[in-house]
Amino acid sequence: MTFAFFLLNFIQAVAEFLPISSSGHLIIVEWLYGISEHGIEAFLHLPTTVAILIVFFSTFVSIIKDRKTWKLILAAILPAGIVGFLLGDYIDAIFYSPIVVGINSILWGGVMWHTAINYHKHVGGTKDSWKSLNWQQSLKIGLFQILALIPGTSRSGVTTLSGIWQGVIPQQSAAFSFIIGFPLTAAAASLGTLKLLNHNEILTALPTGAIIGGMLMSLLLGVMFMKLFMSKHTLLVMKISGIYRIILGTLILVWLT
Repeated sequence: MTFAFFLLNFIQAVAEFLPISSSGHLIIVEWLYGISEHGIEAFLHLPTTVAILIVFFSTFVSIIKDRKTWKLILAAILPAGIVGFLLGDYIDAIFYSPIVVGINSILWGGVMWHTAINYHKHVGGTKDSWKSLNWQQSLKIGLFQILALIPGTSRSGVTTLSGIWQGVIPQQSAAFSFIIGFPLTAAAASLGTLKLLNHNEILTALPTGAIIGGMLMSLLLGVMFMKLFMSKHTLLVMKISGIYRIILGTLILVWLT
């Protein structure tokens, strides 16, 4: 169980900040290990949520002081927040399965790869900062964030894609993706933790040192991979991730048939 917990933390740290879907990877590992408690997935978001807070702390302070950016943030988080609150359990009941992960991995992998290789030909960023968005464009990004409620999609991936399609340069689009994801992942992590503490034996079965070590590893790796995706290599990461997703999705579907 300890090895599985470290593996889940490792996957969460890498897949949360690269556009390969943390929920999709966690579902596959949980399926292989026979872990049926969905609350563990939300609990694993705790260290990666803290990682976002650390990296963007000064940005969050400036957002609080600058009311002009509030409407951009709210427009981007409210759609997924409302849908997740009202229909989250229903969405889990329908889409929480390896086959959905496989299909979504291939679908969005193709979109990411295509966007990355054609960026300089057909897309091209015209906005050097996400703050140059208007609220309608931010709302479009927020609507894409709803799709991330379906496992295998990748929240960071689809919101970064949407930002790029709105004309934001890739690095800034990735940064905006993490900023608007923070309130939602923080809420999910809090609820998941409470659920595990009240109704689950997974955490009590683990040594305290393993829990702390796994979460610390996730925090440090999360910071590293977050900065990688926001670097000048955003498009390269997206292209490689797209290819990886297509291969992974194909293997999952072949395994299931």
